[in-house]
Amino acid sequence: MAIVSALSRGVISVIDRYQIGIKGNSVVEVNLYNNLFTLLFVIGLTFYFPIWNLITDWKVILYSVLVQAVAIGYSTLFKKMTIFESVISAKLADLLIPIAVYLSTGKLDLKIYFLAVFTTLIVVFWLKKKGDAKKYLDGVIIIVPLLTIQAFASPLLVGNNKNQLSSIIAFTLSTLVIRFIISALMMLFYQKSFQLKNSLNSNNLFIYIIRSILTIIAQFTFVIVTSDKYSALGWIFLNMTSLYGVLASSLFLKEKNTKKEILLICFITAIMLIQNFI
Repeated sequence: MAIVSALSRGVISVIDRYQIGIKGNSVVEVNLYNNLFTLLFVIGLTFYFPIWNLITDWKVILYSVLVQAVAIGYSTLFKKMTIFESVISAKLADLLIPIAVYLSTGKLDLKIYFLAVFTTLIVVFWLKKKGDAKKYLDGVIIIVPLLTIQAFASPLLVGNNKNQLSSIIAFTLSTLVIRFIISALMMLFYQKSFQLKNSLNSNNLFIYIIRSILTIIAQFTFVIVTSDKYSALGWIFLNMTSLYGVLASSLFLKEKNTKKEILLICFITAIMLIQNFI
């Protein structure tokens, strides 16, 4: 589930980078359209999975706010940073996520935490050697606190909804509806400073449809993984998003990542995966 979620989110990050960073569309606008098209799919599923009683649940609302905040955080990074640069900025969260999960679940795997520290130190020394540490500081300030809070809160907020598959699906669909409401409210708040100008031509329409399907898949699997008491292990695989995102950005967006940068991401991912067989 974590690998499926990571793969889906990796492709989503490339789509967002294309829409926001390359095309220059508004972060608020893109998130509104993304959530709107996702909502259209969700409405069809609600006939089989009733969700309306969950939409008013404060835990579901808070969970949705956190997920949307992380999405906005990454979108903000994609405005000025490549996929690789955003990945490096988020890497520092690996130091804090296992501790956050421990505080909410009581589970801490020291081996996982040691490797998280080790791989983060590799990134820190790599940045120090290149002299690019300051370049990533803004990204760290934006995304690391959001990821840490999300990791801590997810197991607590999902609660009993993780006991049955139907409950997980209903919970996920509820969060997607609330995320649309949040993005619509943001549009109303910022309507004086921008206008919806992203015309829905055939190309954009196809992109939004693909992204909405990926969003449902990513959100569903993400809820399952992060709500589990062993979610610290799941986060290792969730962090493979960075690998998929960097490789996909090189392939589809032609972002110029050096061989050393790609090898760095591959090396870190390999370490975190191999430890599960030791």
